[in-house]
Amino acid sequence: MPYSHGGATDVSNGEALCPECNLQKGDRMSQLRAWQEDALREYTLWIPREGNGFLVEATPGAGKTRLAIEIARRALASGRVQRIVAAVPTARLESQWAEEFSRQGISINPGWHAADGRLATDEQGCAATYAEIAKQPQIYRKLVSEKPTLVILDEIHHCGGEERAWGAGARTAFEPAVAKLLLSGTPFRSDNDEIPFVNYVDGVGAPDFRYGYDRALADGVVRAVFFPRRGGLMEWTAPNGANRSATFEDELNDRDAAHRLRTALSPTGEWLPSVLKEANTQLAEVRTSDPEAGGIVFCEDSYTAREVVKLLTALGQTPVLAISDEPEADGRIKTFKSSTAPWIVTIRKVSEGVDIPRLRVGVYATPWITELFFRQVVGRLVRIRPGEDDPTAYLYIPDDSRLRAMAAQIKQQRDHILDQQDAELLGDSGGESSGPSGEQPLFSLFSPISATPTDEGVIVDSDTITPAELANAEQVKRMDPTTTAMPTALVAKLLRNAGATFTTAQPVPPSEAADAPFERKEKLKKQNNTAAQRVARAYGIPYGTVNGRLNQLVGVPVSRGVRQCSEEQLERRLQFAKQWLATGVAPGAREGE
Repeated sequence: MPYSHGGATDVSNGEALCPECNLQKGDRMSQLRAWQEDALREYTLWIPREGNGFLVEATPGAGKTRLAIEIARRALASGRVQRIVAAVPTARLESQWAEEFSRQGISINPGWHAADGRLATDEQGCAATYAEIAKQPQIYRKLVSEKPTLVILDEIHHCGGEERAWGAGARTAFEPAVAKLLLSGTPFRSDNDEIPFVNYVDGVGAPDFRYGYDRALADGVVRAVFFPRRGGLMEWTAPNGANRSATFEDELNDRDAAHRLRTALSPTGEWLPSVLKEANTQLAEVRTSDPEAGGIVFCEDSYTAREVVKLLTALGQTPVLAISDEPEADGRIKTFKSSTAPWIVTIRKVSEGVDIPRLRVGVYATPWITELFFRQVVGRLVRIRPGEDDPTAYLYIPDDSRLRAMAAQIKQQRDHILDQQDAELLGDSGGESSGPSGEQPLFSLFSPISATPTDEGVIVDSDTITPAELANAEQVKRMDPTTTAMPTALVAKLLRNAGATFTTAQPVPPSEAADAPFERKEKLKKQNNTAAQRVARAYGIPYGTVNGRLNQLVGVPVSRGVRQCSEEQLERRLQFAKQWLATGVAPGAREGE
């Protein structure tokens, strides 16, 4: 029985077929990740409440789409539902969902419209944008009422706030559906508008299943993202005609902070060309071991995006430009995804949902500063490919205190709260912040003069690795062949944990260090076990042997392992395991071992 019709992936359930006939059954074997199996079990046991849906909050890149398609596949195979509707925020995602469904032998129409009449007999559903649904909610209500329907609402957090019409349309259209699956990597919003079909407990949105970045990183499901920070001295002419200058360390009001950031990001200054050059060098280094690796630059507008293309071209690259006001942008993104082209430049076209796992270097060149958008940008870089040897990525950011805080807090979970305003940090999203009188200042009078960049280090797991530490790590990599393939920032952190003396890193404020010591140690123990398992699987070494060697390296009894490790020993043990996984050589091993 084909897997797409409910059959098991097992040798006892197979047929001897020619290659062409075999591929007609599907082009891949399917194995769910552990977290997806857990979510599937929770969904099976879940009892709907007051017409709400099952909300899965999973970090970008973890595999929400794969989970949703498996739920749909089983629902169709069981006869519980006979139709699937995928609701998505953008037209590009309509095709992406249809492609993913087709790989599992399920046909949904990404271009269906009310004018087409009924779905074709060989189509089991359709995909539609929230905007299309909001225009004709009654048409989609009829569609889901004709047959028992499972509705998948992708990135459901869009159905609120500025897109409240989308939420109203989705509620009207999908209320009769027999099952609703809600998906989001960033479900929180900065407004008080209720998101449709989400279960709220005391005003707080309650995910029915949550899989955060922290757990996904420990499981090896996503990449670790490093954040190189670039500061500088910026000079600009304010709207009142006065010349101003400031570094990112200077405390400014919101208006001046927005001007400072825009000055840094101006393609006419020194800051942006310098950062692009560094990012291009980093990508070239990554591509020595991963030739398909790609980079992405997020810009504010089409003018900046085109100027960035010129700057990258001057560095000898041929970047792909994908901006919203060009009709061929979706085709360019699709081509870039399957190519080996090094760079793609975009505005917000690739900020959410688009799956390009080969992206490993990014440049945050936009003054749009909201936590929601920042996490979506990071989500473009965390998607990991099977068998990837170096699961790391880099996002170059201005050393703006707001971006710095977001980078340090990227692992923290967030909920949508109805009874309090969640302050978003707006650098500027098209106009200046209103002054005390509520009037909009004249942005046209603002003019950047110059921006000189400085290196402020790299944020790794909420710690800042200083330039001095990075320079020392580079020397160690040149002298120690076992560390050559490791990211410089990771080597620097390994050296710090081993007790080397460096300039003190910027500490995380106590209010941000939410975990108690025992909670941190429990997480580290799980991460250590996962890392040891990955080493054992990757190199065919007995799990006990891997654990024994790691225990020896941090000086704990081989038989007791992580149970006797201090927090500092657990950190070092984890870094040794990552080094082992990246290089294939046990840390401290002699030649030939």
